[in-house]
Amino acid sequence: MRKKFWKKMAVVMSAVMMISLLGACSSGQEEPETPPAQTEENTEGETEAPAEAEGSGDLLTLYNSIPAEAEHVNLDSLPELKADKEYTIGCAMTNVSTGWFKGLYDNLEILLNEAGVKVLLVECNDDANTQVNQVENFITQQVDGIIINPANPQETVTSVLEDTCAAGIPVVAVDVPPEEGAAYLTACVTDAYRLGYMVGEELAKRLLEMYPEGDIEYGLIGGTDGNSIAAMRNQGARDAIKDVDTEGRIVEAAFLYAGAYSEESGLETAQNMLSANQNLKCIIGTCDAHIVGATSAAEQLGLEDNLIMGAVDGSKGALEIMKDGGPIVALGLNSPYEVGEAAARTILGYLNEGTIPSTKTLQMEPTLVTPDMVDDYYNPDAAW
Repeated sequence: MRKKFWKKMAVVMSAVMMISLLGACSSGQEEPETPPAQTEENTEGETEAPAEAEGSGDLLTLYNSIPAEAEHVNLDSLPELKADKEYTIGCAMTNVSTGWFKGLYDNLEILLNEAGVKVLLVECNDDANTQVNQVENFITQQVDGIIINPANPQETVTSVLEDTCAAGIPVVAVDVPPEEGAAYLTACVTDAYRLGYMVGEELAKRLLEMYPEGDIEYGLIGGTDGNSIAAMRNQGARDAIKDVDTEGRIVEAAFLYAGAYSEESGLETAQNMLSANQNLKCIIGTCDAHIVGATSAAEQLGLEDNLIMGAVDGSKGALEIMKDGGPIVALGLNSPYEVGEAAARTILGYLNEGTIPSTKTLQMEPTLVTPDMVDDYYNPDAAW
């Protein structure tokens, strides 16, 4: 009995000593400090990040702490274009071959390379499932940050943004914000609604002056169904026309989705629209590639002298038509260079110093270009 008793006591004492050793090891670690509260700086578009914003759970907490209200910013108010370390940033683009998107990525790559960043490019051709796989590869490659132009449908992309957050990789969106509630730092965009409104307002004023009596029909070329930015541009134009035309004489006679944002899709859609509605006095495009194509369609049908057009973007091709006295008379300036630079500055500011944006949506200041000021914006040497 005594031998059994002391054997049992030896086992108990060994267990106690082991627990004591483990306790001593854990007590030697420092307790994490309580992070400071988020404070705002006196700079537009950015705030000081909480000290804990490094891990996956902390990154989600940080994302959720950023106010949702959109805010207009100037590029000079955003962090510097410099990399304090050798970062690798993945750029997940929907398209890099057509004008606006090519201008966006080309300039973004130049800015990041000049800042000392290694850039990894993927292109999904607006296929959300492909983009999900591409971003998953970025996670596997352990990139330092991701700049994404979200594909449609956006709810498909939301799942992979959750994965980037779990991996502790910050994400900045460009041109189009992810859907509400998605895990991302901020979206750098132009003010889609305001730009659409400015275009619609200018066209409505011109139409009422050109046609003082009777109904005035116009057509609207949509982009792709489900694109929130395209929808905001279109709604802005419609609201402006309603506000200017208090008598309700300007009537939307046709609306067709182009299914893309190219001159070819604008040409085909405008041909269908004009063939079915020969009384149209105006065509509004979601992007100016639509109305560059619509100009060709009107010329083919001999209707270019009967129409005025407007859209959002401000590409060299659209500005050339305006400069040459063509039907394009209103362009909302949506610069791919500005939104790309804003995204580069924002992601580098976070990686360098933990600087976070003051809002989930950073909007560039909106500008309208009309024929009387086109020379100030037209650059024959521009890539886009």
